[in-house]
Amino acid sequence: VLVLASSLLTGLYPAFVLSAFKPVTALKANFKYMAKGLTLRKVITVTQFVIATVMIAVAIIMNKQINFVQHRSIGYDKDQLLTVSLPDDSVALLRVPAFNNALNQMSQVKGTSVQNGLAIDNGGQAKSTTLTTANGRKRELMSNYFSVDDKFIPLLKMPLLAGRNFSEQMVTDKQEGFIVNEAFVKQLGWKQPIGQPMEGMNHKGRVVGVIKNFHYESLHSPVAPLVMIYTGKGFRPGAVLVKVSPKDLAPVKAAWQSYFPDYPFNYEFMDTAFNAVYQKDVTTIRLFNYFTALSIVLACLGLYGLAHLIGIQRTKEIGIRKVLGAALSQLMVLLAKDFVKLVAVAALIAIPVTLVIMNKWLTSYAYHISINWWLLTSPVFVILLIAILVISYQTIKVAVTNPVKSLKAE
Repeated sequence: VLVLASSLLTGLYPAFVLSAFKPVTALKANFKYMAKGLTLRKVITVTQFVIATVMIAVAIIMNKQINFVQHRSIGYDKDQLLTVSLPDDSVALLRVPAFNNALNQMSQVKGTSVQNGLAIDNGGQAKSTTLTTANGRKRELMSNYFSVDDKFIPLLKMPLLAGRNFSEQMVTDKQEGFIVNEAFVKQLGWKQPIGQPMEGMNHKGRVVGVIKNFHYESLHSPVAPLVMIYTGKGFRPGAVLVKVSPKDLAPVKAAWQSYFPDYPFNYEFMDTAFNAVYQKDVTTIRLFNYFTALSIVLACLGLYGLAHLIGIQRTKEIGIRKVLGAALSQLMVLLAKDFVKLVAVAALIAIPVTLVIMNKWLTSYAYHISINWWLLTSPVFVILLIAILVISYQTIKVAVTNPVKSLKAE
C-alpha cells in the first residue's frame, strides 16, 4: 500500500506541477521552483527510497534466514530416511516385528528402527513429568519422550556424548534404562549424568547415555529436554524408520501390503517433511520478493519522472553552464548531489526501521542469523546506484541538447 501510494504521489506531483503552468510558459520551459513544491518532492522521494530500501533489506535477510534454516545441521542423518506410520490397532501391531524383519532382509534397505516420537511436526512427542535428583534435591522436569530400539541412534548417526546406547542383550535397559539429551542435562545442572536415578513414563531406573542435542521439532522452537526409553512397556510403536533410497520404495510398499493389507501405506521421507515445515515461510518470502521487485520498479519510475521534471526546470541553467565550459561530469554531479542527499536521509530512516522489523521477525526462530552491517548497507548502495543511473541518463539527455536551443526561448 505504501509503495503504491508513494508511487502514485510521485507520478501525480510532476503532472500537477506541469499542468499548473500556462501553455505558453510551459512550452518555453520557463518553470520556477516553489519552496512548497520542492519540499513535497523531497518528502515523496525520500518516502519511496525508504520503502524500497527497507523492502530490499528485509528480502535479503529473510532469504538468508530461510537458507540458514534449510541447510543447518539438525543433529542426525535425515537423507534417504523413510518413516512408515504404523496402524493404531493393537492386533495389527503384533505383526510389526515380522514386518521389520522382512525389511531388513532386503538388499535395498540399509537399516531400520521401530520407534515412537521422531516426527518433524511439532507436538508429536509424548510428554511426561520426570522424577530425578539434582544437587541432592528431588526434582521434577516436564520432558518429551521417545520410545526407541537399540537401532535408532546408530541408524540416524546420532553422536553419544557420554555413556552408551541401549542394548538388546541387556534386559535391564528395557525396563530401567534412560538416555537423555544435552538440554535435559543442562536443565538439571548435572555434571555426572551417567547413573543418575530417574523415573517417568512407567519406567524407573538410571541414565545410561547422553546424546548430543538434535532438532526433533522445527527451528522455530529451541531443543527441549528429551528422554528416550526402550520400545515396549507403556509405549506403542508409532512408525518404522527405514534407510532406503526413494527409487527403492516399491519393495517396502509390497512388504507393507503383505503384512498390513487392510491399512493404507502412509509414509514420508524425512528430508521432504523437514522442508515442508518451512514451506509457509518459503511462500511468504517468495511473495515478498515479488513485492520488493515491484517497489524497485516503481521507485525507478517515480525517480525518472522527478528527474525529468528537474531536468526541464533546469534546462536553461544547464545550457548556460555548457556555454561557460562545464564538463558533462560536472553537470552530472550538479543534478545528482541533491538525490544523493535524499538517499542518505532515506538510509538514516530505513536502517533503524529494518532493524526493528527484522529483529522482531527473527525472534520467531529459536535459531537464526545475526544481522550484519552489510545486510543493512547493501540495499542503500543498490538504491544509490539506481538513483545515479537514472539521474545520469537524464543529465546526458539534457546535456546533449544544443545550448542555443535551450536559451533561445529567452
